Amino acid sequence: MTREFETRPAQVYERLRNRYGQVAPVDVFGARAWLILGFNEVREVMRDESHWKKDMENWRALREGRVASDWPLMASQGFGHMLLRDDERHKTTRQAVDMALKPFQDPGEPQAFALNQAVSQHMDELITFFAEGATSGWVDLCAQVARPLPLMVLNRLFGFPVEQGDDIFMDSWRMVDAGPDAAPAAERLVKATTELAAYKQSHPGDDLTTRLLAADPPLSVEQVGIELYAILVIMSELVGHSITNSVLEVLTGNSGVRTSLTTGHADELVNRVHIASPPWTNCTFRFPVADTDLGNFRLAAGDAVMASIAAAHGDPQFLSAMDHEASKSSRAHLAWGTGVHACPGRGLADMMVTTAVSRLFERCDFELGLSVDQLPWRSSTYVRGLRSFPVRFRMREAKNTTARSAPAAGAADDSTALEPVAAAISAEQDRPRSALWRFLASLRRGGQP
Repeated sequence: MTREFETRPAQVYERLRNRYGQVAPVDVFGARAWLILGFNEVREVMRDESHWKKDMENWRALREGRVASDWPLMASQGFGHMLLRDDERHKTTRQAVDMALKPFQDPGEPQAFALNQAVSQHMDELITFFAEGATSGWVDLCAQVARPLPLMVLNRLFGFPVEQGDDIFMDSWRMVDAGPDAAPAAERLVKATTELAAYKQSHPGDDLTTRLLAADPPLSVEQVGIELYAILVIMSELVGHSITNSVLEVLTGNSGVRTSLTTGHADELVNRVHIASPPWTNCTFRFPVADTDLGNFRLAAGDAVMASIAAAHGDPQFLSAMDHEASKSSRAHLAWGTGVHACPGRGLADMMVTTAVSRLFERCDFELGLSVDQLPWRSSTYVRGLRSFPVRFRMREAKNTTARSAPAAGAADDSTALEPVAAAISAEQDRPRSALWRFLASLRRGGQP
């Protein structure tokens, strides 16, 4: 965890690959582990659940008492949600989560349609709010767009009775970044989602929490809370950083990404960004159940293994294949994982990121506010994303076009439809709707970075 790894992780992966090959011995906050760098090796580890286990009980060093009780990443692995379970314990919960998420991810379902319209509406609210009626200005796309949007959507998806404000989002950052307050942050998150599950038992609705509680075989309130916690953390991290990574790739001249933008294919833009700059860079530990040859090393049963998605995407063999297929769309990347532990909310996350990026570039032009080498990156083992992303925006000239078909009530689509939204936001400036909007208002008053 060095400054070089924060700002230029690809160079660290390349140096390790040149020295050790496709598997490298590393130190992760004092714990010895194997970092898997090769695309084929990462895919093998992810796909073979029979040999590579996720449950921490398989970690030999932990069983033998050789892992410190305050090991920084313990907070992210200390709860038994489905992505850290194996075999039947994983399968049963995964089936429940897949079924609960299905209507929100299937484009043919009314829940998915309504959620898509809500994402567009939230994006238009956020853009109108940071512009404050001006034709140009400054905005921190992290704090004023990429962080609040997933929170707003997940509030709706989960069925929270009130907006939770910025606190739960900040706690997800604290937990993933493995700082000294990671453990209490994780506990607060689980407490919030468990309290929501208990509330939904007596106040059901058409939301993810209610559908998880109705699963068969049933999940306990405590287990539903833990699964919601995992979904909240992973989705907020993936969506938020995918949005800013996408904008950054466009502004720094990634040719494939820019071509996708100019041709109106935002879904392909996001897909290419997930190859070039995946938001989730390294996976939580896996553990082989038997001694295994991998790369140039012999791994012992119970060794800690960390599969690196970012390093796999930098594997020369993978890049060569991508260059050969440069004119075609590729879904061969590992940004959402693969195998039984692949991200269950991939369709939902893709929709949120694609909609957000589309709306940003439909309504604004952007210029970098800092040189690329001055951008502040998060110090995180797991994710690759900016702590702040100051850019100069210029509002695009309004187009008098017909709104998209069947917008949700109150949805904002183009400049004409946005007038009621702008008026409503302006009227509420002295009486913000929630802690989240008070937070956004305070950022807007901060002015140019």
